[in-house]
Amino acid sequence: MRDETEATQPRPAFRPPVARVRPARTPIWLVILSGLLGLMVLFCAALSFTLIAIGPERVLALRDQVLGKTVQQRVESIQQIVDVVIRGEDVWPVPNRGRVTILLMGIDRRPSQGNVPTRTDAITLITLDPQAKTAAMLSIPRDLYVPLAGTERVDRINTAYFYGEANGVPGSGAQAAKDTLALNLGIPVDRYVLIDFDGFRKTIDALGGIDVNVPKRIVDNEYPTDDYRTEVLVIEAGPQHLNGELALKYVRTRHQDSDFGRLQRQQQVILAVRDKALSLGALTQLPALLDAVAGSYESDLTVAEIATVAKVWNDIPRESIAAYRIDDQMAVSWTTPNGASVLIPNRDAIASVVQAFLGQRP
Repeated sequence: MRDETEATQPRPAFRPPVARVRPARTPIWLVILSGLLGLMVLFCAALSFTLIAIGPERVLALRDQVLGKTVQQRVESIQQIVDVVIRGEDVWPVPNRGRVTILLMGIDRRPSQGNVPTRTDAITLITLDPQAKTAAMLSIPRDLYVPLAGTERVDRINTAYFYGEANGVPGSGAQAAKDTLALNLGIPVDRYVLIDFDGFRKTIDALGGIDVNVPKRIVDNEYPTDDYRTEVLVIEAGPQHLNGELALKYVRTRHQDSDFGRLQRQQQVILAVRDKALSLGALTQLPALLDAVAGSYESDLTVAEIATVAKVWNDIPRESIAAYRIDDQMAVSWTTPNGASVLIPNRDAIASVVQAFLGQRP
């Protein structure tokens, strides 16, 4: 019984028999060589169709799993994708190159903890509009007391990631955090980037440190260390060059002022990272940077999307990047019956800053 492919093939037209001429014998080595070349052609064709079907990044990931790669090979693989973006073949994270909003989360996870579920220590939204060439940041205090999406629980907003991870919700902690922000702020979140303490240090160090202007002298007599002890932290006022360790301390310290002061420092560091990346040529440094922090961050952005976002972020003039924060004028301090200090949101005030963040008129 013939298969369907054979059954649908047209029959060749009848040809009368012709006299046969016996060809010369083909050397056996030539037969073998021809066979090998044929197999190579078939392999290349199959690989091409595979690349089209599942994408080059997936193929590289599969190759990594089977063969493994050196650092240089990993960087070169990323560089191939970045080169495509530099040539103008952008891969925007949302359809039609519209506005994209990315959730940045700094996770309160220390080296001794491993991968146990934990809370987010920093929450910042960044929105980019590639057509208008504008961007904005919105930092959210971790103690904002809100309903958690998908639950009947009201808790600090920085616990959304923890509950998502601990309860295995679809999309886990990152999706739970996205949904909670959308529920309470009305901001749809397209993508996320999560980085832990070690990844933050590595990012800053991979850039060669950053430069910030410290507005006033910082003295924190109880700065928390990775081993759950405390130390005295002093950072002088004025221009300072911060390595990864000191930059982490700068964005985490809060005993001198409050979480609201911390939000301002976090935004200052985000912009300092952007400025330093620009001075180095961000896209050319991206492969080495991603490899340096491998294993210390997670994201639902593909490498191509990261490169495109970096390109757009760098093309936006500094004066077109707005910074917003939910501050003490938009929330009221309250102590829960369990003794937890939280912030009750003033939703009308927050709605106004959300509109400004999204580039909308009140």
